[in-house]
Amino acid sequence: MALYTGGKDSHYAVAKAVEEGHVVKCLLTAEPARGDSYMFHAVNARWALLHGEAMGIPHYLVEVSGAKEREVEELGGALARFKRECGVEGVVTGAVASRYQKERVDRLAARLGLAHVAPLWGRDQGELLLAEASAEEFIMVAVMAMGLDESWLGVRVGRREAERLLELSRRYGFSPVGEGGEFETYVVASPLLRGRRVEILEAETRWSPAGWGYYAIKSARLVG
Repeated sequence: MALYTGGKDSHYAVAKAVEEGHVVKCLLTAEPARGDSYMFHAVNARWALLHGEAMGIPHYLVEVSGAKEREVEELGGALARFKRECGVEGVVTGAVASRYQKERVDRLAARLGLAHVAPLWGRDQGELLLAEASAEEFIMVAVMAMGLDESWLGVRVGRREAERLLELSRRYGFSPVGEGGEFETYVVASPLLRGRRVEILEAETRWSPAGWGYYAIKSARLVG
């Protein structure tokens, strides 16, 4: 089972887990009721379901409160349920450097007798961003850091854009992979999608005078 957001890190973690010989039997996406969740991405979470459809594996969406710590226990209940339904022995996450997230999944996994597989944990963040930009096609769907303005919303990130992100991360001090919530992404194409891609039909940009914003997908479909 993979904890899955539809963003570049969770998607790349699934790809690396498969490369390592793991079989990902199902995806689990948590949709927080609050935008300030410590554990989960809130932007466009439901559109991650298109990925499960393209991959051809069961994909479950669970709603959580988004309240600190309470949402962790809510996740634990969902993991227990889908452990039984999917018949899994481990959980895959895209954690890179956040001890807050990794330690809580470690604890839940230990309680449920699951292995926690975190293929991206501890990797150099700059190198990881460049690897992800080469392996996947993804767009920026939220920016919440100094140095990232409205012009980034909806942008497809390839090698050139990834290098620009690295330059800005060095200048302004944010995580190159957005591990601290500085930005969020959504994958639109990758080999895992088996020749299909996500076509975004309608989206809305929302920008705050405080210097942060979202690219909210309103309509999308799989093509190919």
